[in-house]
Amino acid sequence: MIFKRKPKQADIFSDLPKVTEVREAVKADTRKRGRRAMLIPDAPYNDDPAADLLLANTGKQKEQWLSIIFESEVREAKQLAIAAFLQNNYRVQKWWANSIALMYLKWRVQAKNTSSEDNLLRLTVEVPTTVGLCYNLFNSTSLYGESFRRFLKLVQDEKLVISFSDNTRATASFVLSEYGCSVIVEHEFLDTAAARKEKSKYWQQIFQELVSQVSR
Repeated sequence: MIFKRKPKQADIFSDLPKVTEVREAVKADTRKRGRRAMLIPDAPYNDDPAADLLLANTGKQKEQWLSIIFESEVREAKQLAIAAFLQNNYRVQKWWANSIALMYLKWRVQAKNTSSEDNLLRLTVEVPTTVGLCYNLFNSTSLYGESFRRFLKLVQDEKLVISFSDNTRATASFVLSEYGCSVIVEHEFLDTAAARKEKSKYWQQIFQELVSQVSR
């Protein structure tokens, strides 16, 4: 006996309109990307974010971030490099990374009376010339030799902040004095007595060269 295959019955629901499945779009700014959940302010980057918001959105306080950046390879870098370092290594959201970078740069250019006196070399020299000329003489990259990296801050006739390749920093301040211009140099982040002795010799040579130059 030969059995015939039954014809396939049509789906009784085939004549009904099909509804396309709708999936709710996920907004890009709320999508999880492996970073901390952070509130992103609708404002320009801020070099002085509120302490409670900084802690809540980054997990660390101001002093902790300053210490982390200062002890890293980007301690003398610019804003974009510091922000990228925070994003790549600490998963900090872009707005907060840039704000922390600005906060660090603001702290970095300040005269550091907060630096440990043990790590600070302070020298003073009297240069027999005007404050303006003295400032211009110090504002010369060739004066500092191969260890010079760049100027971090320039305040005309008042102050120079200088970065060196050994990750130390010096602030030279210029003050009108009875003999011409008094130059006060504060060289920071010298961790050992040997480093302070070496930098003292380095600055004394610079001072002698400048005084000799203006005395001719």
